[in-house]
Amino acid sequence: MYKYLFILLVISGFAIPGCAPERDDEFSLPPTPEDPLFSVEMVQGDSNRFVIRDLSEGSFQRFWNLPGGTPKTSMKAVDTVLYAKKGEYEITLYVSKSNGSGTPSASTKVNIVKDAPQSCNPKLALLTGDCGPGGKCWTFVHTPGAVKVGPTYDDYSWYQSPADGLQAAQYDDGFCFTFENLVYQNKNNGASVDPWDGYKVIPYDHGIADFIFLEGTGISGRDQLLIPEEQFMGVWDSDNLLDIVSLTETELIVRARQRDPNGVPLAQGWFELVFMAQ
Repeated sequence: MYKYLFILLVISGFAIPGCAPERDDEFSLPPTPEDPLFSVEMVQGDSNRFVIRDLSEGSFQRFWNLPGGTPKTSMKAVDTVLYAKKGEYEITLYVSKSNGSGTPSASTKVNIVKDAPQSCNPKLALLTGDCGPGGKCWTFVHTPGAVKVGPTYDDYSWYQSPADGLQAAQYDDGFCFTFENLVYQNKNNGASVDPWDGYKVIPYDHGIADFIFLEGTGISGRDQLLIPEEQFMGVWDSDNLLDIVSLTETELIVRARQRDPNGVPLAQGWFELVFMAQ
């Protein structure tokens, strides 16, 4: 309820009635929210993995922002994040309070002193050509379904490429993995298809990068491939973190989220990509 205090303002000899609202104290704003509490603990024996825990009370929703980590984001109360490359990384937790007082956040940093170690194993041998010095390249299959697109991880109802349905500039691309120094190279013969500009073929040199093979970190415990954010495998608008659905001597099937030109994954959109060994 509002009450009004009547005020007389005197300007040049004239009295002008005015009023100002006075609010009852029965309506009060929620208290200022406290910063969320969380813990970050290194996994015993693994200096590249950390367990993050939300210790906040009275929150009904949370969001972890984990740039440079795997996963990049999370909404779990407890999760494990991997930092595969040496460097300093920031961990930020946002929580929404059940009393409606807002969405406060808190951050901390972790320092990774070395890259995550890798050793040759049967899976890496399949990917890289027995971990030999020559490496191994993968290219799109010509059969139907080389590229599938859908709204979710298991739904590819939006699009499936027909037999020989990709552009010639896509079929001549080789996506190559070498075990020594964990080298990744997009051998695109000097040109790639730009999905953000009408799928035009444009001259582009993706250079030489690196990769990390992650065992059991994907959806349903699948292995994953992690390449630098500016790189891609298969199609340019696929994310740089790929779940390995199947890996044999002759075939590689991966799934990845669709991303925008800035490298940010879309809310909806997944690819399934099918490759054969060159």
